[in-house]
Amino acid sequence: MVETAYHVLLLGAMLVLGVLIILGIIRSVLGPGISDRIIAVNMIGTIIIMLIAILSLYLDENYLVDVCLIYAMVSFLGVVVLCKVYTGVYLQKRNRKANLTAIEDNLEQQAQVRESGVVEADAEKTGSTESGSAEEAGNEIAVKNAGSVKTAVSAEANRMQPEAAKEGA
Repeated sequence: MVETAYHVLLLGAMLVLGVLIILGIIRSVLGPGISDRIIAVNMIGTIIIMLIAILSLYLDENYLVDVCLIYAMVSFLGVVVLCKVYTGVYLQKRNRKANLTAIEDNLEQQAQVRESGVVEADAEKTGSTESGSAEEAGNEIAVKNAGSVKTAVSAEANRMQPEAAKEGA
């Protein structure tokens, strides 16, 4: 009696998980954004891991737990690769580089974009075509942005240093 109830419970759980997998597939196809699709794929992988674990209990086969762990690692790596590809595509669309050494290049590019926006806005406000003061304002913005990023990077580096190194210095 108890064993049949246990099997019915496990079958019901597997059916619910199967429906959730179908809903996850629908979300991964229809998702409004790429991030929704990545989350849906991650959710499908997690549900499949649960399904394999329940199947291991239902069939009383312990090797399926090993399969479950291997699938968890493969699913995790798959989501990491998808996120890396998505990040690369996103940065490529924004004409930015995707490595840490490119921070200064990205700042220069952003400063140029802001400078052109400041030049256009300043020219519209004054109604003149002279852009000497607007260029200076754009350069000031670029210097302020570069300074704030350098300050943030140095603050992060200081935060990451061990407490003992700070006391000794």
